[in-house]
Amino acid sequence: MRLDAYFRNEIAAGAIASILSLPVCVAAGVLAFSPLGPAYAALGATAGLLGAIAAGGISALAATSSFVVTIPRVSESLVLVNLIVTLLAKPGIASDKDLIIYAVYACVLLGGVWQVVFGLAGVAKIIKFTPHTVLIGFLGGVAVLVLVSQTRPYLVFHADAARPLTINRPWMLLLLLGVTATMWFYLDIVRRLPGTTILGKFPPVVVAFLGGTAFYYFLNAVMPALDVGPTLGNLNLIFVSPLFDHGGRTWHDIASIAWEVVPISAILAIVATLDSLLTFRTAQNAGDLSLSPVRDLAAQGLGNCAAALAGGITSAAVPSSSLGAYRAGGRTRLVPVFSALLLLAFGLLFPNLLAKIPTVVLAGILLAAGLALFDRSAFQIVSEIRNGTSELNRRRAAYDLAVILIVMGVTVFYSVVAGVIAGCLLAGTIFVINMSRPIVRRALDGSDIQSKRIRPARDIAILNETGSQRAVLQLEGVLFFGNADDLSARIKELVRKADMVTLDMRGVSDIDVSGATVLANTIAKSRAQKKDLLFCGVPSAHIDIIRSIVRKVVKSDEPIKDDLDSALEWMEERSLLMHASGRHQSDVLELAEIDFLAGIAPCDLEPLQTILTRREFASGATICREGDDGDCMWLLAKGSVSVRIVLPDGRGDRRVASLARGTTIGEMALVESARRSATMVVDEDVVCYELSRSGFDLLLNKYPAIATRILGNLSRELARRLRRTTQDLRNLS
Repeated sequence: MRLDAYFRNEIAAGAIASILSLPVCVAAGVLAFSPLGPAYAALGATAGLLGAIAAGGISALAATSSFVVTIPRVSESLVLVNLIVTLLAKPGIASDKDLIIYAVYACVLLGGVWQVVFGLAGVAKIIKFTPHTVLIGFLGGVAVLVLVSQTRPYLVFHADAARPLTINRPWMLLLLLGVTATMWFYLDIVRRLPGTTILGKFPPVVVAFLGGTAFYYFLNAVMPALDVGPTLGNLNLIFVSPLFDHGGRTWHDIASIAWEVVPISAILAIVATLDSLLTFRTAQNAGDLSLSPVRDLAAQGLGNCAAALAGGITSAAVPSSSLGAYRAGGRTRLVPVFSALLLLAFGLLFPNLLAKIPTVVLAGILLAAGLALFDRSAFQIVSEIRNGTSELNRRRAAYDLAVILIVMGVTVFYSVVAGVIAGCLLAGTIFVINMSRPIVRRALDGSDIQSKRIRPARDIAILNETGSQRAVLQLEGVLFFGNADDLSARIKELVRKADMVTLDMRGVSDIDVSGATVLANTIAKSRAQKKDLLFCGVPSAHIDIIRSIVRKVVKSDEPIKDDLDSALEWMEERSLLMHASGRHQSDVLELAEIDFLAGIAPCDLEPLQTILTRREFASGATICREGDDGDCMWLLAKGSVSVRIVLPDGRGDRRVASLARGTTIGEMALVESARRSATMVVDEDVVCYELSRSGFDLLLNKYPAIATRILGNLSRELARRLRRTTQDLRNLS
């Protein structure tokens, strides 16, 4: 891309982001100072705009280059509302509004410092493990608080049963609800319009903001007697924070607010961090970004420190503006930088336009933003309680709903701060409960579970007899110091009787240093006893840890298998080698040694020999492909074959089974006269006997006794495979 085109894309995306951000950041600022009364709406709007300019610009310059936009948001504003309400309840402070405003900016500054500390200390790695149910409950509580705060001035409840509710300033309420409805339903309405329309290109927040403002002034012009509320009033972007003006206050005055400011600033930092981390995840999914949580979170903190010093309020990364910029072609830090600069230019050049923004329109935008915080997965949880497929799923859903309602209730009936504290306590409790669960989810031996490799009856008999020599431990949860010793003891107990143990690690979510050390010691002890310890299904996040552990002891990656089936197959092959005396010793099986022909008299094998054709395939060759005509089948006398099926949507293919010597390939397609349902690929050089359709028809017509015996053997083999499939499904439950 040419340089001028690149800058045009970034500037255009920054412009889109600034347009989307302006009404939201101004509304969030108005909300933050709303407990002080309508006279402070202009101060709140200024603080919201300055927060978007300072925090948005500084965080963009300090963070990993991306299109992520940072502005004041509803959640953080509600924390500041909580601080103001708390201070207004104190008799010695309530009358000193300037001191309360000073406390707000001190809280914003300390919150930014907390975020820098969180980023440098790697706290983001801990916070991101907050259970989703806790987040749903907190965001739902915030949504309810926004709903109540924006509709309370218009709804007056009475004790009189005859008239329990009256509506105050109904036209203003209708305008507020109209703005909210426009943001919610605009795109749905536009999509239903016939043909392609340019209306769908306009963001709902912009349409609601401009449309609501236009309608406000229309009502004022047509019916000036209507009360539709005030406008913001004069905004003064002087970039001088009240923190620089002590106003003659003593340190005793400042200390009197410290007990409220310090803890609430930490809560403010936690809320801003959660909002930003969720936005980072959304941006990564949309644009395949490589973000650094440590750097980006510290950058958010620096931005909020700058906002406090410039007279702005706390900001956090916002998904709506960020995704809008991405869809407009923005990709780098130039997007949020240009967005901040454009907001600055608009505030400096057009302060009179900002002063004329109706507060009711901002309230409608806030209400829509609050309603958007409701997570629809909460309704899915309720549905699971009512219609769950099992009692266990219903219990889990009920447990999740209880967590949501507790956090939501505390947030609504106490405060946002109390909701965050309750959420942190619940998150910690859930973490302890999850950590205290046994690391071993299930223990199986070779008699309970076998690979998908199809083998002759003699080999299967050997594997059934030696099942106790092979064990599988399915692990789940976090492998850490609290349960690592228990796992070591469990493996030690198993290797007393088993020769091979596989650790199925698909369900392992994390491995700490203690867990890794115990695994290394366990591998060494197992090797000393000439026992094999395998790992399979290792999540990509932990594969490097397992590789380093294994290589220190084994000096190779052989004990690490891709999946459970590969590990089972490896253990089974070792068992068969250890009991080779019970198997056929010939390199290439004779016809009489193949299960498919069991029970056929030696004299009957002679005519069959003339019907079959000996074939050989080299490793890697394809014997037949999915969709081919089923015009023949093969009896494997040597080697092995993989069965592969094509995945939908062009996602390649997958190995679903393998067949060892002594088994058959393609028999179902031949019997059914159908097309191949899978592709057969040679794993090891194959020698086989081919039975064509014409040969099979000859058997049916000329040698019915042989054909009857073969069909009986085929039925028995299919029944055996069906039993194995049933057992596999049982093991998955």
